[in-house]
Amino acid sequence: MHPAKINLTLTPTGGRHLAFSKDLLEVAHVFRRVGGEAAPWQRVAVNARSPYLDTDTFAPSTLLDYYVQHET
Repeated sequence: MHPAKINLTLTPTGGRHLAFSKDLLEVAHVFRRVGGEAAPWQRVAVNARSPYLDTDTFAPSTLLDYYVQHET
């Protein structure tokens, strides 16, 4: 496993475009938590490809965190 650099871009339609590195044979899962450190992590994508587009709608001031988990 290696550290993944995640580039997050907000889209004009309100989605979030996440680009991350992934080796050819790796499986990547995307996790998100809503509302800060006390909130639980939720897996939002299984075997994700980069870029991943998160289109769920949240209020503009909502705190969102993401991480990508790699498996071989």
